[in-house]
Amino acid sequence: MVLLVGSARPAAGRERAGELPVARAEPASGAQAQSATAAAPLERGPYAHFLGALAYGRGLRFNNPYRLSTVLGSSPESLSLTAPYLRGSLGAVFGDPEGLQHGGALHVSIALGGVPQEVLAPSYLALVRFEPRTLGYARLGVPLVLEPDFSAGAEVGVGGAWLVTAGLGLTAELSGSLFYGAATDERRITTIPVLALELGVLIDYEILP
Repeated sequence: MVLLVGSARPAAGRERAGELPVARAEPASGAQAQSATAAAPLERGPYAHFLGALAYGRGLRFNNPYRLSTVLGSSPESLSLTAPYLRGSLGAVFGDPEGLQHGGALHVSIALGGVPQEVLAPSYLALVRFEPRTLGYARLGVPLVLEPDFSAGAEVGVGGAWLVTAGLGLTAELSGSLFYGAATDERRITTIPVLALELGVLIDYEILP
């Protein structure tokens, strides 16, 4: 009896003084800690998509002011085929992994026959993934002819790729270009529209967030 009275006295004293008992915080259980961690948003890192390609192509030239070979029309300056060429490219895009991605690419083309010719084309690149193995893209570039004579033009291309594995695929592109050339006896400035088709292989590498 004495022990009971002595134990209750401090509590009774606090109540008379108008103090409320202080509740001690209990440590969170394992399930509660996991729930709080899951509720906290996770920071996602940046997403990057890198592409490299090597393609074989050939074009259809709609104006032939220099009477180049492989004429398809009725006169030397009409419709003709361009020389076959190899094109290598490197590109990078950023954005939504499941949506539209934006970036740039650099293309280098080398003629495989006829007059030696090299073309360097920096381009804006937009890419979208339609399904896990299928990519579609469009690009807008400025081709710079380095040889035989320096000139520049404009180029737009649309294409797609099908991934055979996670990092290797097959690609096809249809592009339209307009080049400005040197003067001839008939014209002061020549314009040469070209429609080209390319088939190649693609290396695909992604850094996921």
